[in-house]
Amino acid sequence: MNDPRLAKLLGSADTDPGCDHAGELMDEYCELVLRGEPVPERLAEFVTHIANCTACREDTESLLALIRDEEKTDER
Repeated sequence: MNDPRLAKLLGSADTDPGCDHAGELMDEYCELVLRGEPVPERLAEFVTHIANCTACREDTESLLALIRDEEKTDER
């Protein structure tokens, strides 16, 4: 499957812990991304979940945007 649109629609067959567990890891994931650090293997299921779950992916993207905006405000 080489079409990213199809992959986004179908999701991944990897282990997906679900929304509740993903919510517990979202802050940690966002902090790592914002610092430019690699995402450790222990967060692999979270990455799978946000690839499969539009709502959690949008929540993660929103949290990242919010933190970036706050950092810009703090720099002023």
